[in-house]
Amino acid sequence: MKVHILICGWDKERSIWGCMKIGADKVYIVLPNEKVKTKTDKWISDKTREIAYEIQNKFSKYFEIEMLPVAYENYLDCFKKIVKIIQKEKKKGNEVYINISSGSHIVTSAAIFAASITRCKAYYVIAEKYDELFKRRDKFISYGGKAIVDVPLLPINYISETELELLKVINKHKSISVSDLSKIAKNLFNEPTRSKFNYYVNKLADEGFLKNEIISGRMYTKITDAGKMILEALS
Repeated sequence: MKVHILICGWDKERSIWGCMKIGADKVYIVLPNEKVKTKTDKWISDKTREIAYEIQNKFSKYFEIEMLPVAYENYLDCFKKIVKIIQKEKKKGNEVYINISSGSHIVTSAAIFAASITRCKAYYVIAEKYDELFKRRDKFISYGGKAIVDVPLLPINYISETELELLKVINKHKSISVSDLSKIAKNLFNEPTRSKFNYYVNKLADEGFLKNEIISGRMYTKITDAGKMILEALS
């Protein structure tokens, strides 16, 4: 099955055009939940939800559609919920696509990170034309589509089970020395040498999942936000 995840914005036709062009069996529409802070946020969220349900009503006869409410202003919430859907569908053997042609920049950036970690496909639909009225006002609302641009994924290397377990251990501590880590997590290796822990801690730091610092001659490490998101995605 082909499954698409659409980030809902105000570009209705670009949101759905990729599904029609590539083919889709099921579509998830990512839309803002009803928890908003200001009147402006509420108006924008209500309009976006309205468009999401318009898409559902119009295209549900072509493929199954399911709504995925997220906190549009919360990167981690968006990331976690999108990853959960990707994992669920990939476990079924389905091919997953993410359309980032429309919607909040926070949501689309979270979706790209989720696609990079899970190695699913992401794409962007180039609009066929823009509404002349909004052109004159320097505000653009688009119609239709004319091409699909594949979105390159972030160069995130595969995380091994050993690395994942190390991240879990480190995540339990605000900061931990590599010496203490080598004692607490020695069961991860048949031969738990200090050099092995140094290697993995430095490797994960180079990839942005850990932050290392020298304190009083000892190296300490702590997990970064990116490391925490990796744990959310792969645990």
